[in-house]
Amino acid sequence: MIASVTAKSRLLIVIATVLAALVWLDRSPATVEVSALPALPAVAPETVMRITIADQINSLVLERSGPDAHWQLVAPLQYAADDALVLGFVKALGAGIPMDVRVDEGNLEAYGVDDQHALRAELYTGGAEPAVAIIVGKSAGPDSAFVRLPGSDTVYRAAVGARSRFERAAGEWRDRTLIDVPKEKVRSLLVARAAGPLRLVQDAGAWSLEGAGFTVDDKGAQLVVGALAKLRASEIHAPTYEAGFAEPAAVATLTLDDGTSHRIVLGSRQDARAAWIRVDDRTEIFRVASRVRTALLLEPAALRDLSLAGFDRLAIESVAWTEGSLTVAVAWNPEAVAWVVTQPANMEVDQKAIAAAAGGLAELRAVGIASDNVFVPSGAQVRVALREGAKWQLDLGKPGVSEPEAEGKIVRARVSGRSDVYLLDARVLAEIRGAFGR
Repeated sequence: MIASVTAKSRLLIVIATVLAALVWLDRSPATVEVSALPALPAVAPETVMRITIADQINSLVLERSGPDAHWQLVAPLQYAADDALVLGFVKALGAGIPMDVRVDEGNLEAYGVDDQHALRAELYTGGAEPAVAIIVGKSAGPDSAFVRLPGSDTVYRAAVGARSRFERAAGEWRDRTLIDVPKEKVRSLLVARAAGPLRLVQDAGAWSLEGAGFTVDDKGAQLVVGALAKLRASEIHAPTYEAGFAEPAAVATLTLDDGTSHRIVLGSRQDARAAWIRVDDRTEIFRVASRVRTALLLEPAALRDLSLAGFDRLAIESVAWTEGSLTVAVAWNPEAVAWVVTQPANMEVDQKAIAAAAGGLAELRAVGIASDNVFVPSGAQVRVALREGAKWQLDLGKPGVSEPEAEGKIVRARVSGRSDVYLLDARVLAEIRGAFGR
C-alpha cells in the first residue's frame, strides 16, 4: 500500500512539473528578431574630393584636386570655398552616422524625403559612384533630420544635422578669409586718412610710431595690427555696393617681413556694428567687424604707452602702502619663502593676496592720461623697492570734478620720474589696497 502511494505521488509530481513548465513557457515573452538599423559609411575626410547637394532642379558642387588642395565652389558659382566650412561638413556626414530610429515606410512626402522636396547629399572619394549618399527631408530637431537611403522607401531619423546644413545658398560656401597672416610677421602699418597719416613700425619686437613724441604701447600696437592681419568677411557684396568708396575714410598698407604687402581700403559709410572694406586687387566689397574701422581711424595718442611700472614682480624686495598716518609694509623673506610684515608690528597678511598685489603693481596700467594734468595729492601712496636698489613710487590723487572720478570709478595718480597725470581704474587699486588690510 505504501509503495503504491509512493508511485502515484511520484507520477503526480512529474505531471505537475510538466504543467508548470508549460505555463511558464506560455507566459514568457516571445522572442522577436529585430534587424539592426543601417548606418552611413564612414570615410576619412582627406579622401573626399567632391561634394554634391542637389534637388530636382539645382545642384551645388564643391571639388578639390587633392588632399592638400583648397576646396573650390564649381557650381552654380565658381569661387574659392571656405575650407573650414567644407571640412566641417565632410567630417559630419562622413562620420559613419547610424540611423536613430525607423519612422515609417513610404508616405515620403509627409517627411519631405520625396523626390520633389528632398535634398540628396553625396561625398565622392573617386570614381563615378558616391562613397556616401543620403536623401534629406525635413528637420527632426536641432541636430537631426528625416532621411532615407537611395533606392529605399524606408524613412529614418538620423543625426545628420538639421536640413539647414544642406540648404546653404551657394554664396555661403564662399571663402570669407581676406587676410590671414601671423601678426608677428607684420613689420609696418601705414594708414593714410584725413586726420593725418599713421605709420607704425616694428623693430626687434618693439613698436614705434613715426613722428610721435612718446613711447608706443606694444600691446596696443599689437591689437591694432592683429585686427588687420586676420581679416574675415561676414558678408560679400558686389563691386557696385554703396559703402562710401567714392571718398574712402582710410587706405592702409600692411607690409610683412618678406616684403609682401596687403592693401585695405575703408569705406566712409558709418555703422557702429560694422565696417566695409576692399582688400588688395579684389573688386568685391566686404563687410567686416567694426574693430577694423576703429583700428584704421585710431588717434595716435591712443597708442601711448600706459604701463606704469615695467619691473619684474620677482625682483620686488619690499612694498609699502601708506594711507593717512598708517603704513603697512611687507618684505620678501627668501629663507621663509614668504612675505613678512615689517610695519606695523604684530600684523599678518594673506600671502596669496600680497603675491597678487605685487603682480598687480608690476603690471599696472593706466586707462588714460588726464588732459588737464591737474593733480592734488591725497596722501595715499605705494612705494616699491627692487633688489637691484631701484625704487618706484605711485602717488594717488584726490577725486576730481569729472563724473567718473566723482563716482569713484577713476583715480588720478602720478608715478615717480614721470610728469604725466594718469587715470587708473579704481577697482584695480581696490584689490591691491585690500591685500594690505585696508
